[in-house]
Amino acid sequence: MARYLLCATLILGSLAWCSVAQDAGMDVTAPIAEASDSGGIQPTEMTLRDMILEGGAILWIIGILSVFTLMMTLYFFLTVTPRREVPAKFVRRAHAQLADNDLRGVQQMCEDRDELIANVLRAGIKMQGHDRYVIQEAMESEGERGAAALWQKISYLNNVGVIAPLLGLLGTVWGMIGAFGAIALNDTESRGLLMAYNVAQAMVTTAAGLILAIPAMVAYFYFRGRVVKIIALVEGEAAELVELLVNQPRTR
Repeated sequence: MARYLLCATLILGSLAWCSVAQDAGMDVTAPIAEASDSGGIQPTEMTLRDMILEGGAILWIIGILSVFTLMMTLYFFLTVTPRREVPAKFVRRAHAQLADNDLRGVQQMCEDRDELIANVLRAGIKMQGHDRYVIQEAMESEGERGAAALWQKISYLNNVGVIAPLLGLLGTVWGMIGAFGAIALNDTESRGLLMAYNVAQAMVTTAAGLILAIPAMVAYFYFRGRVVKIIALVEGEAAELVELLVNQPRTR
């Protein structure tokens, strides 16, 4: 359900970004023509509309990527939590039922649950009746798979933090190429405006890339701390559950 909500919000966010760009208008030749007709450039304060206009296609990509990053951050904030992966109520019930040797009740309780601690306990129950090291190895293997899934999930934020500055740098290089091309190949009166437009595109995309990358990396470091805490909690609970499983009457 959370994934469907994430996809719907991502689509709505993308549409909102596109509507902002459409409201801004994407005819980049209009300022040049107006300046050429008037015979001079009227200096004005750069607004958000101007930034979107001068950012070009690369700024569009960064904008869509920012919507994706925002939605992923909200999704992780709700799902990557110790409370979800190691629910206290579930752990208390599991301890109580294992203490009463109610292995079947614990197994039924673990069914249709996707929390990390439930998956780890389910793997241990499947090996119940074997030696301690067999049960412990099964639970550790399942815990490692779950931890790898959590690391993979939050790695998207790290990827955004790496890719966004590169997109900004690409916009910078692209804008500077256009600026030098205007100097070398254009001898009309609008040459200065063309050069200024390309330099503005270079600076805007660079700033946009950094504005996206910095929060993305901050969010990644925050969720990395959460994942470390989740893994530590699971390891601690799994150590206690192993002892309870080993002391269960053998059913095999």
